[in-house]
Amino acid sequence: MASTRLRASAAVAALLLATAACGWPQDQEPPATVGPAEEEPRTPGSPDGTTPSEESPGRESPEQESPEEESPTAAPTAPERTGQPSPSPSPSAASPTPESATPPEAAAEYMDALAATDDPDRMREGWLLTPEGSTADAFLTHRISVVQARVDEGRPLTAAEVRPTGQGFELCDPGDKDADPPQERQCAHFTGFESAGDRIEGFLVDGSDPGPRLLGAGDGSVSSEGVHASLVSAYRAQDLEVTIDVSTVHAVDIDLFGAVYVDPDGREHDVAAAAGRYELEPGSTTRASFVVPDAEPGGVLRIGGCREECSATVELEVPVG
Repeated sequence: MASTRLRASAAVAALLLATAACGWPQDQEPPATVGPAEEEPRTPGSPDGTTPSEESPGRESPEQESPEEESPTAAPTAPERTGQPSPSPSPSAASPTPESATPPEAAAEYMDALAATDDPDRMREGWLLTPEGSTADAFLTHRISVVQARVDEGRPLTAAEVRPTGQGFELCDPGDKDADPPQERQCAHFTGFESAGDRIEGFLVDGSDPGPRLLGAGDGSVSSEGVHASLVSAYRAQDLEVTIDVSTVHAVDIDLFGAVYVDPDGREHDVAAAAGRYELEPGSTTRASFVVPDAEPGGVLRIGGCREECSATVELEVPVG
């Protein structure tokens, strides 16, 4: 598994970048993008991914005390997010009307959370700024999942950089000089913000609505030899990015980088980048992320592995979409 890990760590730097643009190449949650275990009910996942029984694919919400009184425009406490996010209506490329204009501070706060790719817990605070099921909600959830995979692998990303522009914000990942080949700094532009009250519903990334290309958690999980896996999110940018939750009853080695994606037409695609924990102790969990070039959602992600001393072979097939 040592050689597998080295290959994965290098390739993973391409993953996160693709997440922000109409698909920017990733720094992978090891992607080379901006900026990564969660879900039946969406509860906050532990960055070290050591409690599979309490963490399922979906959203986690930071614990907060409920205010005794809440004004109609006050920022709500983090909701218990459940179910699969559904894309919100596509934001219009035209300038929003005064009624739907996002308060500058709300958009800025959301972008700050989106850029905190060195701290998934800080990113989760952005959920307080998005309605559940909105494009902004699903987009942030996916990026958190990618970032969490890098944290679980033990190679957290550095923070992205965000700055205001005349029309919105520019978000830039710092690149990854340790990747092979090195990943250059790349940026994406966020404009056309739409809001509901003081919460962000949607926006455009490099002029395109990311909502139709986002998928949320799937229904249920698949199992093999005491190992369970379920879809957390997927995003079709330049490449297909997939994040999953993996938990195990027994000690197991998971061959994340050897995963294969079978598209709806039956064609097989090798995974170009992967991140997550490869060796799982009994009762542990990990978030894992993958980049699949030139693939469309609607297929199946196949992941193999071995229980301790290869006493049994693990074969997982996770539906994507």
